[in-house]
Amino acid sequence: MNWDNVKLILKRELRDQARDRRTLFSVIGLPVLLYPLMGLMVLQVMQFRQTHPTRLRVIGLHELPGTPDLFVPSVQLDNELEDDSRYEFSPELLQDAGVTSRFEIEATEASVDPNVVEMTAKETLTADKLDAIIYFPPGFKERMESFQDDQKNDESTDEIPSPQLITNSSDEHSKLAENRLRQILHSWREKLIQHNLEANDVPAVITDPFNFGTVDLSDKPLDQSSYLWAKIFPFIVVIWALTGAFYPAIDLCAGEKERGTLETLLSSPALRSEIVAGKLLAIMTFSIATSVLNLASMGFTASFVMGQVGGGEMASRINFGPPPIWSLGWLFLALIPMAALFSALALAIATMARSSKEGQYYLLPLLMLNLPLVVLPVLPDTELSFGTSLIPVSGMSFLLKALMEGDYTKAATYVLPVLGVTAFCIWVAIRWAIDQFNNESVLFRESERFSLQAWFKKMWRDRQDTPSASGAFLMGIVLLALPHMVGKYVMPVPGEDGTLSVGSLVQYMLTNQIGLILLPVLIAAWIFTRSVKKTFSLRLLDSRVYGAMLMAPVLAICLHPFAIYLRDIIQNTIPMSEDLQDQLANMLGSTAELSILHIFLLFAILPAICEEFACRGFILSGMRHIGHKWAAITISAIFFGLLHGILQQSIPATIFGLMIGFLAVQSRSLLPAILFHATHNSLVFAQGMITTETIEANPWLKVLVTTATEMPGDARYQPVLVFLCGIGAVALVGIFARMPAELSSEERRQEALNHQGAIRSAMGNRKDSSAKS
Repeated sequence: MNWDNVKLILKRELRDQARDRRTLFSVIGLPVLLYPLMGLMVLQVMQFRQTHPTRLRVIGLHELPGTPDLFVPSVQLDNELEDDSRYEFSPELLQDAGVTSRFEIEATEASVDPNVVEMTAKETLTADKLDAIIYFPPGFKERMESFQDDQKNDESTDEIPSPQLITNSSDEHSKLAENRLRQILHSWREKLIQHNLEANDVPAVITDPFNFGTVDLSDKPLDQSSYLWAKIFPFIVVIWALTGAFYPAIDLCAGEKERGTLETLLSSPALRSEIVAGKLLAIMTFSIATSVLNLASMGFTASFVMGQVGGGEMASRINFGPPPIWSLGWLFLALIPMAALFSALALAIATMARSSKEGQYYLLPLLMLNLPLVVLPVLPDTELSFGTSLIPVSGMSFLLKALMEGDYTKAATYVLPVLGVTAFCIWVAIRWAIDQFNNESVLFRESERFSLQAWFKKMWRDRQDTPSASGAFLMGIVLLALPHMVGKYVMPVPGEDGTLSVGSLVQYMLTNQIGLILLPVLIAAWIFTRSVKKTFSLRLLDSRVYGAMLMAPVLAICLHPFAIYLRDIIQNTIPMSEDLQDQLANMLGSTAELSILHIFLLFAILPAICEEFACRGFILSGMRHIGHKWAAITISAIFFGLLHGILQQSIPATIFGLMIGFLAVQSRSLLPAILFHATHNSLVFAQGMITTETIEANPWLKVLVTTATEMPGDARYQPVLVFLCGIGAVALVGIFARMPAELSSEERRQEALNHQGAIRSAMGNRKDSSAKS
């Protein structure tokens, strides 16, 4: 790669973007102006906010005991008429309850029958526009006063009539009044209890013998402020790094298509990889600038607005001030890889777009796919661990959070996994972008009007022997969505003991595997492809297929001990919750009533056929059109892992899906993949049946197993056996790797004709559009 060419392209793109007013406004003008304007609007809107005084009516005021005071007569102004019915809460009581709201209290001393109050309460609240009513029943004062005397004389007492707080939960003001009044009444009740204890010569310390003291070791406000910013920064950085990269990428790719300047750039001596590198660095520059300016403007505006609204009290209480200076350094370190990742993704996606308008439609799906990864570090009870460090985007957010909180030991422990995963994702995204620039059918396709009828006709007329890459990807999405769409209709109902019956379990497996996986891909292959045989790689048996079919089960046997170790590593790294374990145990509890043959048919053979037809059949054959063998294998393996639903099963399924896809590609047949899958599933269930009891009944198992417990699945194999299996696996993989996986001459000729037809179609569309213009 010639870095002089990269620098020239970088300078060109930066100069062009600096001349574009839309880019400058989105990168500089928007963050600088948007947040201050939002802050000013908040301050203006807050002026219209009025504190609603709680309108309260007290019925049966004379039924209150004399001490302690709940209400006191309202202090009237000199120019107001005296009104004996106006009261207010005791100032000391309001202070103890921590309530600063205003109240308009109207009190009546007359006793009212409880039935009358209950029947007329709703009409009274509506007609008199009251927020709440406090009702003291007749005899409340008398029973409270006699209660003290009865306690002194150790006499039994009758039940004290309970006061009532009457509100309307459907009214917002009434609901708010209920919350305020409950705090006040609770404080008054505590004072009343303390008064009764003193009246009976009982020390108040008996009801409250001790308090727990707290010692806060944080360096206020530094630690708390860092903790708050550690929650905010990762979320904001990822969102603005993505949005800041997307709009410049659209202008640098789809915009150049519209302006007709892309051909000039591609005709230069620079390599396509150098063009991608120059554009990538330009997009990264705008992504980092957008993130920094938005964070600075947001932090300044939030601090200013909170200081104005709360008089600085709210900001000081939650320590929402400027972030620590040293945290900005960690921010920039985390921002660089995040900007690189999102810039490469945005560049590849923008290259696919036919126009700037189409490219803008891709922003929301990309943002929604990253949103769960961004929200995960913000959730409580989530922290940086080996499992979370392997999650793209989330791992970097967790690392930034740990650094800003000062947990350098944990950050140093997992920095290599985080950086490794992030670097791998950046490399994949850059390779994708380079492939887009190397694909002329993508670069030169024009924007066109969309007609659903014409699209269906074109899809039927131009369908190939195997599905297209987009069709295979769409089928993968459909297979993932179907269980969620119809899951509630096919999910079996457990019995009273929480386990499934045998019939329900069999029905669920058949419906899930055949109805939701196999049947959709068979229908799609029949409609959208010309050859079902080529789509599912159902080749006639020849020497290559025979050899692969013999070696595939043996390879599954050799890899089985390592699958057990992989399962243990994943379970220790990302433990499965107890609730999920109980659900799986309840679902599989009825398998004890099935014979071994039925278990293997239901859980080994059936999933192997259905899932392989979907993943290594339809999806893999469609993904082969992208031109990269391992890219197609990886995408099909990812869909295969996601079909399992549970994370602890999806990870090993994805890893072994790579091996199964490799077998399918090298043998150019689906049959070895099915045999490998069925053998692997069978061995997993067989290993789960080995316990100390089965070893005692079958002593020959000691040759294979070194340790076992009473729990199924805890058996471990002999080290010598594991070593021999490792050697066998390496040898068999080497044999498969030596198999030629190239297409036949007829297949290569058909691919060349399809590629030339796509280029001629694209160039013809360009000529037509040029003639019209």
